[in-house]
Amino acid sequence: MSGGSPSNLEVFRLAERFALSSPSGRRVGGEGFRLALHFGFFGCHNLGYNRSMRQTRTRIGLFLTLMMGALNAQTLVDPSLTVETVIGSGIVQPVAIEFLRPDDPSRFFLIERTTGRVKLVENGNVVGTVLDLPVNYNSERGLLGIALHPDFATNGYVYLYYSLSSTGSDSGTQSAWLDNRVERYTWNGSALVNPVLIVSFPRDSSQANGPNHDGGVILFGPDGKLYGVTGDLNRGRFSNPRIEQNTSSTAVAGVGGIFRLNPDGSIPPDNPFIAHSDPRIRRLWAYGIRNSFGLTFDALTGKLWLTENGPDVYDEINLVERGFNSGWLKIMGPDARDATYNENGNTAFDASDLVMLPNAYYADPIFSWLTPIGVAAIGFLCSARFEPGTRDQVVVGESNNGQLYFFQMNAARDDLILTGALADRVADSSTERNLSRWGSGWGIVTDFKIGPDGYLYLCSIFANRVYRIRPVNPPEILNGKARLEGRQGLPLGVPLTLKLYSGSTLVQTITTALDAYGRFSERVAAPGSYTLKAKAGSYLSVSIPNVSIASGGFAYRELAFTVNGDVNGDDVIDDADLLAVLFAFGSSDPSADVNNDGMVDDADLLTVLFNFGAGG
Repeated sequence: MSGGSPSNLEVFRLAERFALSSPSGRRVGGEGFRLALHFGFFGCHNLGYNRSMRQTRTRIGLFLTLMMGALNAQTLVDPSLTVETVIGSGIVQPVAIEFLRPDDPSRFFLIERTTGRVKLVENGNVVGTVLDLPVNYNSERGLLGIALHPDFATNGYVYLYYSLSSTGSDSGTQSAWLDNRVERYTWNGSALVNPVLIVSFPRDSSQANGPNHDGGVILFGPDGKLYGVTGDLNRGRFSNPRIEQNTSSTAVAGVGGIFRLNPDGSIPPDNPFIAHSDPRIRRLWAYGIRNSFGLTFDALTGKLWLTENGPDVYDEINLVERGFNSGWLKIMGPDARDATYNENGNTAFDASDLVMLPNAYYADPIFSWLTPIGVAAIGFLCSARFEPGTRDQVVVGESNNGQLYFFQMNAARDDLILTGALADRVADSSTERNLSRWGSGWGIVTDFKIGPDGYLYLCSIFANRVYRIRPVNPPEILNGKARLEGRQGLPLGVPLTLKLYSGSTLVQTITTALDAYGRFSERVAAPGSYTLKAKAGSYLSVSIPNVSIASGGFAYRELAFTVNGDVNGDDVIDDADLLAVLFAFGSSDPSADVNNDGMVDDADLLTVLFNFGAGG
């Protein structure tokens, strides 16, 4: 390649050469990978549509990112953080990981997009393939999502979102696709077995069937429900209008939104569109979504966040409440920007032009990029390993520039802190885009996970790497999860006191609160071996001996709180607690509502009476 800007042909030849082999000479994707490169996999393009010069430039940038992703050094703007390669061989197009145990960062499942394989990784090495699915990997299809059931430790349930091949084996042929589906498997200690179909998004001869815009991220919310994003499979255009794409008030696409299901695949009765006649609409939590590779919950609020890929304008970050309509295909970016593009007929639509189901609402994106970056994974740095200005904030990955982006949350955690040139909620140029840059040279990051050790783990799909970001000098931390027996609702905000004893000497008292999953992560003043005394809300304290934390290390403990009724918090259930409940009887006083059902009533009184005299 000569000096100056490369031609499209030069770029494609180099990209295809990279597609045929990894830096180690291993073939990494074959036809499916080459097609993904050609059509802008994880970017912001559509098959079958005219591409503007901006799209061409974006594709060139994507090619170069893919070629150099495994070669460029990964950088971070924060010098207190460092990068480590967790696994750099034996994997092909890693999409996501899931740790098997909350106390062990050395073992995790890893899924590969084009091979359909679920691999078990131990101490940075692939020790086996525990499942090999027959996937169609054309364009953006493949094995795309993994989630563990909240009770995985006892039931072994693993959920997988993938594109099923009609050939019975892996295929890159566009037509050899049956459906996108979620299946549940059971981990027996050595393999994933006993598949159960949870939900299917099938081929439909009356509509487009992709092969891009497949979505694929799945996860369990704090409410124990299974959430996932589908992408629109290029459906719902004006020539064949559908509800989910805001082009019809009656016809259903079956894709193009976020679904919410019970773990067995049934539809929860509190879904926003439960009254609709079509089960494909009843299972939706949100719609009007073009495509997404980023879906996560903020554990400090229990709220859902989404990244959304635009066409040749406007990638987005969205806060998704119950019944959210993101606006596609008529609106991308802020409504007031009146974005026009091929798919909306180059027409400036308003929110009033959307198809609003009962209980639906439209909201502008929290943040947008005018020139799409191929936005991908999104995650929260919910770990005490990170400094206060970094902890619990937002990190976003992308495809077109190989960068990571960092955003700080406002106090209410329902918005990003955007100032100066970003106060209008749009990065209108590369200069504005880079105001949020957190790192470079990362390739396409498709997954963020906080590991059991409190560090940030990342999958870079075409670099064939899993990385870890950690502090250069990591503080000692105590992680854990609390189970509050008999309490209703989410544990979010329940006060938690952790006391660390060395013998009979109190060394440290930590005052914190549980997140929406019942988890906590806190710094320990010094390494050592401790007895932990923990108290949550109106429950009596529990003691855990032999909590050992090495220098720069961590400990994880699960806390079971079973004795409730300590209304005044003195760690004994007595007359004072009984009187507190009687005095508040019939009200909604949260301090006396020990079972958290919204009313101080007979159930709370019986709880105190049943446990009367405990503690002390």
